[in-house]
Amino acid sequence: MLDYQWLEKESSHITENDMITAEERQQFINDGKFLPNWVLNDLPFKGDTAILVTSWMGHLKWLKYTLNSLRKTGKFVMYALDTHLRFDDIKTYDNHFPPMDILAIPHAVVMKHSTWEADKRNGWLWNIIYAGSILLNFDNIKYIFTINSDCCLDKPEGLDDLIKLLGDHDYMSQSVEFETDESSEVKLIHTCSVLYKKECFRQFLEYFKENLRNNIPDSYSPESLMVEAQKKYNFKMKVPPKIPRFPDFIKDFAGQIDHYASYGEDSTWKEVVGFRNLCAENDTSGIERRPHPLDAKYYDLRNNGEYLPGYEREALYPYLQTGDLRYLWMFWDKNEDSWYDRREFPIEHYGPEPVYEVKK
Repeated sequence: MLDYQWLEKESSHITENDMITAEERQQFINDGKFLPNWVLNDLPFKGDTAILVTSWMGHLKWLKYTLNSLRKTGKFVMYALDTHLRFDDIKTYDNHFPPMDILAIPHAVVMKHSTWEADKRNGWLWNIIYAGSILLNFDNIKYIFTINSDCCLDKPEGLDDLIKLLGDHDYMSQSVEFETDESSEVKLIHTCSVLYKKECFRQFLEYFKENLRNNIPDSYSPESLMVEAQKKYNFKMKVPPKIPRFPDFIKDFAGQIDHYASYGEDSTWKEVVGFRNLCAENDTSGIERRPHPLDAKYYDLRNNGEYLPGYEREALYPYLQTGDLRYLWMFWDKNEDSWYDRREFPIEHYGPEPVYEVKK
């Protein structure tokens, strides 16, 4: 689907009373001319693929990059937000809700009702149900690509190739795991990013809805429900040729499936669409004290890093801004995975002057 351009002076004489044919519309695009805003009114009808982006407030620091990468696919992008807002406290909007320039990136924004407990489970499922129910109403949409908003596509032009790879199968997840290497029994279907054909997606959505009728906190793992639905409906699931696996230097898990692609490992999703799980790469490098894998461009660092958690504002933000390795070392100390492992030192602890390279 082509991405239309916004109204500019060249076409300001066109009003909502003027009509153009489909051929004239295409010629406008071919000629690189600007189209009037009202041409966008029927945008959901103009392609066969929609991207459903699932999100919550913990992804705010990634949205500027990830949503822009998804828009570059040329597909219709619907952003589904699990807000976690307390409407009696307006201050929660400041760092719990995307700003207007971010909300303007996707073509459409959907917000579910407030849910509590098991936020990353209930929230994801309801995001899928709300946004998915809208997308299923458009007959022209044949494929639905879901992705979490802390993940990006650095090769957005490859999405059509991923669809071709799906072939006559019903759906394909970025990573899937079986009970054993020889078994055909599915153990886990990861929901980080999945490509569905429409009718298959509809059945998954209906299965999610039926399970959410019974309100049980701390339940409903999306991955578990995916496996249950697969076993119930026996979908024709495509297994991607390459699934991310832990690298050899992770001795306890080397060669095992890494569903989060925490090290940017090679995979079908990475090769075809340039998939990166930014949150997983960021957190893993800090916990394991590894060189930071992400450039500053991947973060939204506005207002001195207000979307970063406290320890990242103190350490990661100045590192990304200056390249001073002392702040990276501070980030490592602050980012240990257990409270008793974390260390708090002033920047002078790591050296009296900035450090930009370590001499071997």
